[in-house]
Amino acid sequence: MDWHDQQDLARYRRRKRKQRDYQADYRAKLAEAKTPERDDVAAVLMGVYLDVLVLDHKAAVEFSRRLVEGLVADGYDRQASMERIRAMARRVRARMQAKGGLTATE
Repeated sequence: MDWHDQQDLARYRRRKRKQRDYQADYRAKLAEAKTPERDDVAAVLMGVYLDVLVLDHKAAVEFSRRLVEGLVADGYDRQASMERIRAMARRVRARMQAKGGLTATE
C-alpha cells in the first residue's frame, strides 16, 4: 500500500490500534464473565449435531437440510457442503467407535 500522506497513515494506524485494543478488551470481558462467543456456541452446537447425526440419522434429516441450505445461501457449494458434513460425521463415528460408545453396525 502506498501512503502519499503521512497524516493519513498515522490516522489509519491509530484507528487500527484502537480497534485492536477494543477487541482485546471485549474478549477479556467475555472471558472474565465466562460468556461464550458466537463461534464457541457454534462449535458446541456442531458437536451435538454430529453426535445426533451419527446416533439417529432420521432425527437429523431436517436439521441437515436446513444446515446445508444455510451454507448454500452463504455462497458455499451444495455438494461440497454435504461432503464436508459427511466427513465430519465419519470422524465423529470413528471416535465414538474407538471409545466403545458405538458398535460397527450402528
